[in-house]
Amino acid sequence: MTRIVTIAAGQLGPIARSETRTAVVARLMALMREARACGCDLIVYPELALTTFFPRWYFEDQAEIEGFFEREMPGPETQALFDLARELGIGFCLGYAELTLEAGLVRR
Repeated sequence: MTRIVTIAAGQLGPIARSETRTAVVARLMALMREARACGCDLIVYPELALTTFFPRWYFEDQAEIEGFFEREMPGPETQALFDLARELGIGFCLGYAELTLEAGLVRR
């Protein structure tokens, strides 16, 4: 049996270094609504979709770098995206930087 899956590319455009994660999630949600309205079943967002593309800058302060990483998914700022996907019945793929602790060591 054939099944057709319609996929949207959720292209955000640039994310300013000063833009909050909450503001970016609102942009992701708007794209998700638009994709669903067009009949898409899945929306795929780009790499590092929750922050500016931070690898382009040099940082000396490790704490500043770690602010670009997610410690949990979904987290307080991203939960609304998951809730909306459930409400709309759409899947999504979200590229993000993950910070985890393994045996007491930080892994990026």
